[in-house]
Amino acid sequence: MRTDPANLEIMRSYFHAIASSMGHVIERTSYTTFVKESADFATALASPEGDFYVYPRSVGVTIFLGLSLKKTLESCGPLEKGDIVITNDPYTTNGLASHLPDVHIIKPIFAGDTLISYAWSFVHCSDVGGLVPASISPTASDIHQEGLRIPPVKIYRKGTLNTDIKLMLDANSRVPHLNYGDINAMVAAVNTAENRLMNMVDKFGVQNMEFAIQDLLDQSETRTRKVIEQIPDGTYSFHDYLDDDMLTEHPIRLAVDLTIDGNSIDIDLSRCDPQVKSAFNLVTNGSRHSFLLQGLINFIISEDPHIPVNGGILNPVTIHIPKGTIVNPEYPASVGVRHSITMRMYSTVLGALAKAIPDKIPAAGAGQAAIVVLSTQEEASGARNVAVVEPLGGGGGGHHDFDGIDGIDHSSGFLKNTPIESLEQHIDTLVHRYELIPNTAGSGQSRGGHAIQLDFEIRRPDSIVTARGMERLKFQPWGLFGGEAGSLGGVVLNPDTPNEKQLAKINVLTPKVGDVVSIRTASGGGWGLPQKRDPELVLREVEMGLISVEKAQRNYGVILETDGSSNTLIINQEKTAQLRDQFLQKRTNEIDLGSNREQFEQHWPEVVMDQLIEKLHTLPPNERWHQKVAIQNYLKDKLQDQPVTLKDLEEAWNHI
Repeated sequence: MRTDPANLEIMRSYFHAIASSMGHVIERTSYTTFVKESADFATALASPEGDFYVYPRSVGVTIFLGLSLKKTLESCGPLEKGDIVITNDPYTTNGLASHLPDVHIIKPIFAGDTLISYAWSFVHCSDVGGLVPASISPTASDIHQEGLRIPPVKIYRKGTLNTDIKLMLDANSRVPHLNYGDINAMVAAVNTAENRLMNMVDKFGVQNMEFAIQDLLDQSETRTRKVIEQIPDGTYSFHDYLDDDMLTEHPIRLAVDLTIDGNSIDIDLSRCDPQVKSAFNLVTNGSRHSFLLQGLINFIISEDPHIPVNGGILNPVTIHIPKGTIVNPEYPASVGVRHSITMRMYSTVLGALAKAIPDKIPAAGAGQAAIVVLSTQEEASGARNVAVVEPLGGGGGGHHDFDGIDGIDHSSGFLKNTPIESLEQHIDTLVHRYELIPNTAGSGQSRGGHAIQLDFEIRRPDSIVTARGMERLKFQPWGLFGGEAGSLGGVVLNPDTPNEKQLAKINVLTPKVGDVVSIRTASGGGWGLPQKRDPELVLREVEMGLISVEKAQRNYGVILETDGSSNTLIINQEKTAQLRDQFLQKRTNEIDLGSNREQFEQHWPEVVMDQLIEKLHTLPPNERWHQKVAIQNYLKDKLQDQPVTLKDLEEAWNHI
């Protein structure tokens, strides 16, 4: 280590304060509710090599931690003092930009002629053109349908705004004034970082700052390796599914084979599905992309809460991703709903780790961060207004020592609610309900988090609703070690009225004035046997209205009766003990995958699906998903719900 430990800790605090202050600048100066209220932005400082050496712990979203600026910086050529780079293009940034609405800003920081750092930020802009308001349609078939691609270019040259770039941006958005307000907030953030880094140079000197940056990255790697050493060596596998690609009914499989070898981890994603024809793809170029590894990153940070949060955390990780898969698609695959992959891969990696360290891994959470967007049309001008109604997470998974979080899955990062009062000021809608749904949490010794429901009324003609990232409408979040799977999500139009109608996952919805759109999330899975849950906790949640007396008895074996003298609920201890004794004891290592997934995998056993995906890798990438759908349809028609065998697969492959 090149820096004295005490001085390194002091400089680490300085760097952290700078990165956090960048986030606070964006919070306080941005225009849109999705940025200033829901906090869909991030900030960080990167080394001259492009690696993030400090990343805020609690400001903005967290999933960019291990990404690199290197490819982006190579694409835009040499930079000078005062230059600021803008980009949103996944294919020319090695996946730094993961979909087009995420606009990134990078500024080089020089001390004299020496490049000492980069200041980086991104915000999710409201609209960059494309098929629908807010730009993201799950059924977009290539990236050009998702809006304007901005390769890495200089929006500022030597401190002067490049007005040609601004004109191009303005001409390709439905709400250019909102976008530009949020972009200016990012420019203010990177300028703030420059000023404060210059103060550090005055205090510590250039060379000491260069040493500290490298030492912080090295320290993260060293401490990460110590966490990994605590995991037993071996290969651990798990797979999970996205509901479908929204063009067919076929689920999308994500599979991981995770090998622990001493203090390093190797991750093989070869058994993931091919890239799909809709927007469920994530550009990684085969790199160690943090969107695939957020579950692992959060596990490491949880095990070592004081570890420097930077890109060094991922240095002990190697990864293998074949080209042409949904986690390494080829251009021009559409990518708008790439976060669904991130969310499902989060629980897939943790599912593999659960086989090695069961007491340290939670059950699956709701596994979505559905972004509900409302677009209305101005009566006078005809221009469209666009606002995020709410980001909807759903319940978190239960842990061995505490319950899942209600209403928000921790894998959603720091996305926040938009206050209803603020929302109704920004766009013409009326929110009827935004509340937890009783009786939805996956039962367990530690229960899952409850699902959440959002009902809002359409107030203007020609309104459009989109909700990218909705998931878990078909396959439940799994429960762990005897805990039960969580509940499914859903969409209802005009609930509790004669016109009530169940809807499928939302692509583009065009409700009428007066319609109420109701979106319900999934809940979290439970951890541990429900009959081991403290009966007093069950009673308290009945009193809070979170579960019913009937569910307390049915799922937890807790019998509640009304006390005649005080008219309050009390636990009948004797009957509760008798009922719990009668409960069928499950194996404590059991994973409850939910009935729909069990039924699907009875039809498509894992070994057969593995063989199909291996065969698909022999085809050109753009033909693989089409071939898979054709084979699944063929075998469904031939076998109905009977199990598919390897012989059936071979016959179907030759037939198709």
